[in-house]
Amino acid sequence: MKRGWMIMIAFVLVLLPVLSACSKTAEEPKTSASPSASASQEPKASASPAASASAAPANTNKYNPPITLTTVGKVLPTVKYAAGDSADNNPWTRAYESEFGIKLKYLWTVDPTQWEQKTNLMIASGDIPDFFLANGVQFKQLVEAGLLADMTEAYAKAPDSVKKVLTEGGDQPLKSATVDGKLMAIPWTGVPREGSQMIWVRMDWLKKLNLPEPKTMDDVLKISAAFTAQDPDGNGKNDTFGLALDKDFVTLTGFFNGYGAYRDIWLKDASGKLVYSTIQPAMKTALQKLQDMTKQGQIDPEFGTKAFAKVAESIVNGKIGLMYNSPYSGLYPLQSGKDNDPAMEWKAFPVVSADGQQPKNQTDLGVVGYWVVKKGVKQPEALFKMIDFWIKTFYDNKEDDIYKKYVNDGNVEIWQMNAIAVYKAFKNADQKIKVTKALETKDTSNLTGDDKGVYNNIQKFLGGDNSSWGWNSIFGKDGSMGVTDQYRQNNQYIANEFITSPLPAQVEKGPALDKMKNELFTKIILGTASIDQFDKFVEDWKKNGGDEITKEVNDWYAKNK
Repeated sequence: MKRGWMIMIAFVLVLLPVLSACSKTAEEPKTSASPSASASQEPKASASPAASASAAPANTNKYNPPITLTTVGKVLPTVKYAAGDSADNNPWTRAYESEFGIKLKYLWTVDPTQWEQKTNLMIASGDIPDFFLANGVQFKQLVEAGLLADMTEAYAKAPDSVKKVLTEGGDQPLKSATVDGKLMAIPWTGVPREGSQMIWVRMDWLKKLNLPEPKTMDDVLKISAAFTAQDPDGNGKNDTFGLALDKDFVTLTGFFNGYGAYRDIWLKDASGKLVYSTIQPAMKTALQKLQDMTKQGQIDPEFGTKAFAKVAESIVNGKIGLMYNSPYSGLYPLQSGKDNDPAMEWKAFPVVSADGQQPKNQTDLGVVGYWVVKKGVKQPEALFKMIDFWIKTFYDNKEDDIYKKYVNDGNVEIWQMNAIAVYKAFKNADQKIKVTKALETKDTSNLTGDDKGVYNNIQKFLGGDNSSWGWNSIFGKDGSMGVTDQYRQNNQYIANEFITSPLPAQVEKGPALDKMKNELFTKIILGTASIDQFDKFVEDWKKNGGDEITKEVNDWYAKNK
């Protein structure tokens, strides 16, 4: 699941700021939102962030004299500095100094591909800057080495806007950064709940075959069967499949969840102990259904060799009619399908269950990393000031000139120059609500620059421009973010209770166990292995390291729950 989450983050970096802080569960999109799509108006009179109440906090907490904080950073290839600007001197660093009296000094910057190795070497030396971003393993090493400041008191005094963002996706991010009751880092929160899977359905096929919209798992199975056997594309050939499936099972998470089965997470059992979800009986039931579907021709028999990017080609070419995937799928891969065939129409529906109960969508911790502060730094609260500036400038600002100065000027993704960030858990779901209201009322006064970019793209689609169909499929009246909001209102989530970096047994034996699992699951789905082999797999998983992993996980949980 870690790979899936990192792909989500890659998607965030591709589509921000027009689709800010979002996620994806498959491969990189082939197209991304144009930066200029968000620049909706000419800038008004020049303003500083403090000039707008919605743009940034007033500088009542400015350090005098100014302080200097050292850090390190990664510079994305898309970052283009203006003449004379640099990591140390750009719109964001100048704002930190003018608003808060915080001067930043970068000790080094590297390409993201070199970040982990460079940071590891730095940590090993024991010579770390005042603050920086660490991954989960690095955070654990830093805590054990006693190199980090306790952020508990600083967090207690942090602005409410910061606390809201850090907790709106649940309490797990902060719990994961807490050691022995002390907050030892600021989690860079992500969007795991917003990215929960849903069912994308070829609506033109559904209507042609006079099928009902999916409300139960039986409906899904009947739709898949019909999309396979009833020639939905009308070409007289037996060349369509019902359900999308890839070799990494990325597109199966929602399907499994519909059977009460959960993939590669740790859940509490009736005794309060943590158990590995993948070896529970519900998984066997779901695999049996998939085997039946393959026997009936509903699943591509070559799925075991195809990454999602290859499966996406089949979807784009009109060969598959059902897909479990993230709410962002309208932009990738479905927009390309619409470009190829304007008659192609997809719509997202909530995950449905096999037992009639409301299904739960599995979620991971979804933390991008941890903002850590060196022990001994006298002003750890400075990080919360900069995060507050990020939230108010990037997310809340409604002034076009502020947007173009700090977020996107139509040519450069300036937001990437920020020194510290966190993501709102439901930014896009909230945006859908605002944009839908603006479309109904024609009043855009409550929209941010980012909102206006989405609004304008939907207006283009409504005006006949199919190249903006993807935006409407996500943020329009019946868009996928409506399903996301439904999940949120119903609290349809079941969380992975294991929220720390891999333990020794997981590091040593996890890869072999994962390989064994993936190979068997592929064979079961293809029908080359009996479903009863699942029971042997459970036994083998336990004796080949699974029991040891389970013990370590529960020992950790007993100390940290």
